[in-house]
Amino acid sequence: MKYDLLVFDLDGTLCDSAPDISASLRRTLERMGRDPISHEQVVAAIGSGVRKLIERTTRPPIEPVMEAFLKEYSEHLLDETKLFAGVAETLSAIPGPKIVLSNKPEAMSKRVVEGLGLARHFEAVYGGDSFPERKPDPACFRKAINGAARPLMIGDSGTDVQTARNGGAAVVAVTYGYFKPGELDGADFRIDRFDQLLGLLR
Repeated sequence: MKYDLLVFDLDGTLCDSAPDISASLRRTLERMGRDPISHEQVVAAIGSGVRKLIERTTRPPIEPVMEAFLKEYSEHLLDETKLFAGVAETLSAIPGPKIVLSNKPEAMSKRVVEGLGLARHFEAVYGGDSFPERKPDPACFRKAINGAARPLMIGDSGTDVQTARNGGAAVVAVTYGYFKPGELDGADFRIDRFDQLLGLLR
């Protein structure tokens, strides 16, 4: 089947942002006197937006932590965040329209995409606050694809798989990201390296 739009997740799919997310959150919690958490605990909580990240990693109240984390992380978005192997080359080789749909705030998502040199590949970059809904709600997916008849979602987590399923789209799951066991079971395809996407699309 020929797809008319490719919809990419960002964190864990295009780039490894976990080091910066983890370091920023752990510094925030330490400064606020909250219980310390491990890098692994932070990585396990990534994927459903900032609120869920904070809810999963500290006790209430979470709003002050969210505010402090967002400020801290905004100053360290690209300290150690890097593209996964083959991403830039593969995106250059894939024809047709592409967008990013992340649960990271839109402004941060755009800064990461631009900072990593990927902006030229995408018609649009949407974040968790671009629409009233966020992944896996099908409403945000439908708004993002803007009438595309045969979109393909590419992501690394159960949130991305469920987003595609809820939106009636096919989904490719990458196996090098931040998923939990069993989360990718509903994917149509799995790839272990980003450049394998080319083979699926040919």
